[in-house]
Parts: sequence; structure tokens; C-alpha cells
Amino acid sequence: MPSLKEFFENNVHRLQRRIGGETLILSLKKKKSSTIYSGKSYQFTDEIWNTIFAQCSPFDLYLWRRVNKNFKRLIDSRFNNILYLYADRRNIASMLGQESINDGNFYRHHSAQILLSLDTHSAMFIVHERWTPKDISKLFQAIQLLAPSIRNVSLDMGIVELITAGLSSMDFNRWHTFQCYLKTLEGQAAEDSVHVQCIPSTCQKTFFPNVTEFTVQIGERDYSALTRLMDYSVDAQTLFSLDKIELFRVHFISTTETQLRGSCFTQEERFSRKRTSKHLQNFKKWIGTTNLGERYCQQYS
Repeated sequence: MPSLKEFFENNVHRLQRRIGGETLILSLKKKKSSTIYSGKSYQFTDEIWNTIFAQCSPFDLYLWRRVNKNFKRLIDSRFNNILYLYADRRNIASMLGQESINDGNFYRHHSAQILLSLDTHSAMFIVHERWTPKDISKLFQAIQLLAPSIRNVSLDMGIVELITAGLSSMDFNRWHTFQCYLKTLEGQAAEDSVHVQCIPSTCQKTFFPNVTEFTVQIGERDYSALTRLMDYSVDAQTLFSLDKIELFRVHFISTTETQLRGSCFTQEERFSRKRTSKHLQNFKKWIGTTNLGERYCQQYS
């Protein structure tokens, strides 16, 4: 049996040999690794990346802007080419059953009830008519990203109010609660007496700084919103530049039933027309039709 001294000496020598072997192996691995990565690295050209991005969801592209500076440059360049913007509220659940929504033209947001079709120069947003605070916030952020380059915009009245609220002192959770209450009134005359109070907006930038043609789509339940825009204490020129506008169009959309009745109006319908006229006058005052002059027009369908 070896002595205690011999036992320790043998184990110390064995441990030294083991450490030396592992150090040699690690050194060889490191050398091999550096040899592999020291070779020529291949990078995709902008043309290849743009071809790839063209096949991807716009919502993914928005997230990929954070990958690196090159991605942000290329993706922002794509977004800055968008000149036409259309946004509307619809029943997305029924739309998803249609073939046109499944052919790759529309992309659905990962966590919100929003559909987006993005072309070379145009973008179309469809948000669920029963939107949530998250839907509202995501839609505002998406439109805000594209807004600086937009030249021609067509918006549902509810989305115009959404953007105005987003530029005001009101947060979207509170605004959504307010909208839910308004929905119980179903666009009737009682809605005219419901208002919000906001402190004057401190926003300095114009939301659509380069838009030249602005269209607002107004349904029969949107009349009160025409007046309500003034409640947010947001100047209309925070939304668009009055000097750059070449055409501001207000498009009134009637139901099929109203169109079939033609000019035969009941007393209730005459009151509705008078009510509409009052709200329209308030809206025209807000956007500054006096300065717009012939650049302002109304359309009915």
C-alpha cells in the first residue's frame, strides 16, 4: 500500500495531466472556430432583402425594424413609399370567410383584430367593428407610422375620431369606455348631448403632414361624431395641413332602405336631416371650410 505522501503525489500528477489535456483541446477548438469565421462572410444585397420582405407580413416587418440598422433602413424605405391609405371598420369574422381574404392580399395582426393589405404604394386597414382598447392602440400606432408619407387618405368617421382622440389628452382605455357607452345610444339624437372634456392638445407635429386629398366616410350613426371632434381640443391642422390640402371630401353613406324611399321623407326623417345639417356645420367650422373654399366638397351615396 502506497504511503500518504505517494498517494497525494500520484493524484496531483494525474490532475495536472488532465488539466493540461483539456487546455490543449480547448485551444484547438478555439483555433478551429476562428479559422471558420475568419473566412469571407456573405451578405444579401438590398435587392434580395426587398424581395424577401415583399413576401412577408407587414406586421412582421414592423417588428424586424429592431433587428439592425440595415433592416430598419430597408423596411422604413418600403413604408415611406406608401402614398394611399384606406381604413375602415367592418365585421372581420364574416370577412375571414371570404375567399378574397385568404388569397394572401390581407395579413392579420398577431394579437389584434386588424387586417392589413400592403401594396407598393397603398395600404388598406380593416379593424373589427367591435374593437378593443388593444385594437385601437395598435391601429393608431400603425397609421401613425405610415402617416408622414401619405398623400391620399380615406377614413371611416370612427377612425377619424380615433386619431383625434389619440392626439388629445385622453388615453385610449378611457376613450374605448366612452365609445362603448355611445354605442348603447345607437346613434340616436340622445347622443348629441353626450360630450367629453379634454385639455388643449400640446401636440406640435401634423399627423398627416403631406396629405393632399382627404376623404371622410360618414354613416348614418356617425352624425354626432362630427360635432364631438371639437370636444377633444385638437386643432384640425394637427390632423392635416390646410395649405397642402387640394381636396377635402365628406362622403355621406346611406343605407339601402333610405335610398329606396327617395325623396319621400317622414317627419322623423326631416328631423334627422336637420340634425345632420347642424352637425355638419360644426364639422365644417372645425376643419376650416372658409379657408378651404372650393377645395371642400360633399358626396352622397
